[in-house]
Amino acid sequence: MREVDYHFVVVFFVLTGVLLLVTGLILFVPSARRKAKNKRAGEIPEQKKKLSKLCLAGFIIAALYPLLLAFDYFGLMLLAFKFGIRLNFDRTWLDRAEFFVPFIAVILSIAGLITAGRKGKAGKKFGVAGIVLPNAYLAILVFMIIGNIVLLIVQNSRTVRIQEKREVFRMGNVGTPANTEYDVSRYLVPEGYDPKSMNTSVSEAELKEYAKSKLQTIDSSSDKSVRGKFQKSDFVIVRSDRLDEWLSENNLNGFVYRNGYATLSYDYSWEFAASGFCTLDVYKDPSGKYIIITNCGDHKIIAEFFEGIGAAVPTEKPEESEEPEETQDPATRRKYEQLEFLKDNINSDMSLHDIVDVFEKTCKQSAGKDKIIFKYGVDRFNGRRMDEYFGFCLTREYKAEDGKTYQIHVEVLYGLTVKSRSFKKTQLTNNEVDGDFFEYIRNSDAYKYAQTAQIYEIKIHMNEI
Repeated sequence: MREVDYHFVVVFFVLTGVLLLVTGLILFVPSARRKAKNKRAGEIPEQKKKLSKLCLAGFIIAALYPLLLAFDYFGLMLLAFKFGIRLNFDRTWLDRAEFFVPFIAVILSIAGLITAGRKGKAGKKFGVAGIVLPNAYLAILVFMIIGNIVLLIVQNSRTVRIQEKREVFRMGNVGTPANTEYDVSRYLVPEGYDPKSMNTSVSEAELKEYAKSKLQTIDSSSDKSVRGKFQKSDFVIVRSDRLDEWLSENNLNGFVYRNGYATLSYDYSWEFAASGFCTLDVYKDPSGKYIIITNCGDHKIIAEFFEGIGAAVPTEKPEESEEPEETQDPATRRKYEQLEFLKDNINSDMSLHDIVDVFEKTCKQSAGKDKIIFKYGVDRFNGRRMDEYFGFCLTREYKAEDGKTYQIHVEVLYGLTVKSRSFKKTQLTNNEVDGDFFEYIRNSDAYKYAQTAQIYEIKIHMNEI
């Protein structure tokens, strides 16, 4: 039950609450017609008859069943995260109780109705309610499931129509890397690269002329981009000066960086509410005027796209120096020392408490000159829905000896739960908090939650800003 959508559960409890309210009005507020009928019939008033305990017990159990579910769903989390009270018990028994309680209520109510009929006892209405309520709960649940399915199908159909307008629609995932002996690294888009920094301006005519010189067939074009094929692979050429507009028009969130280089992820949907994510590679023309997005994983084809068919040749990668420390200048070594320190001293077997301690040690070396950023919440790490996690992220931003500003990130990722989804995406810096910033982090609700949750993955990386 923990992974059920939060909004679905809230609606269920609201509907069951309304159901119980209506039931209470029917049972405990007798209508004028019922009073008149009883008076004409000269019957013994219900309140003077002996009440059927079985009927009453069945009704009470059925009425309290939503409270049992609410305690399991909200109560345990509230006790743990609001009041720090953790109940250590075997959840199997609670799950079994949630399954059998409705049956117990129905059985007691049926038995109560039978005995009340034979012995002339009062309370038959409680017995009827004890039978109706569990079935009504089930009917509400089935209705909501069917409604959700219909809603998802309608929304997904609408989403598919919107996605069909994207230029990257149906490009799929980037292919498996092949011919990696061809060096295409100089065409990759590095993390921190800003196309606007090139101060280039391209006309629509120049874009189309460039596309004609590179693509073998052209499928579509606009004033910002051209899509076509080169050696059976799909390529989209986008003007660097209009990249942001193109991303916005195509409902794309921007680039996601993997191993220090840009990729583009986009979601796609099928009918009947199925969906997924695809990832494409991103390159840049040496002139900086164009961004190229493709599903081609063959480095030979990529090299020939830029250099011409037959012009590209395999490039032998230089062997790594046996003593890389000697080939790096002191400023470069110092720039990476703290990154390597974090990678050497943090691992997935550590607790969050120890991870924060290690990160704090690196920050204390700066004597308070650096900016420390604390961020948490659910995000699509790597830009893929399947990679959506709750992140507890610490970042140190500092200025290096080369005059550039860098950020070192420690991202602790957790699987999604109802509790983790309840946290809003939040970002704070040490300049916004009075007192010890790390003490503030340790006292936060996000830290208290993450400290008890199971760590899925830890990412440590650095980028220039």
